[in-house]
Amino acid sequence: MATNNKCILAYGLDQEQIDKIKGQNIKVIEVNNKMALMKIEDIINGNTNDNSYDELPLNEKALIFNGFKDEQLKVTIRYIRGFVQGGVLAISTPQNYRWTFSYLLEHLIEEREWFKEQQKGRK
Repeated sequence: MATNNKCILAYGLDQEQIDKIKGQNIKVIEVNNKMALMKIEDIINGNTNDNSYDELPLNEKALIFNGFKDEQLKVTIRYIRGFVQGGVLAISTPQNYRWTFSYLLEHLIEEREWFKEQQKGRK
């Protein structure tokens, strides 16, 4: 498990947003379609797999946090939300380490949409 490797897996951010995060001395791993079918753990550990291509959703943003302590996580998310609107956020867990990035992203989007549906009509 890669819990000690503090980093953020980032998908769908522009270079300026990535540079702002890196400016806080945070390692950012930019995820792309060539990494979509790789397991979260393999991406974090820097493993490569040439057979991992899949189409990820366009116009979607995702940030997966790995190895952050609670207080660091709160501060980092608050900072990032100052310039990244929308998208999905998650923390790597022992369960999702074995998931592919594509599967995790799909799961997070479905979860977000479910919560949006639950909020309809509530004020």
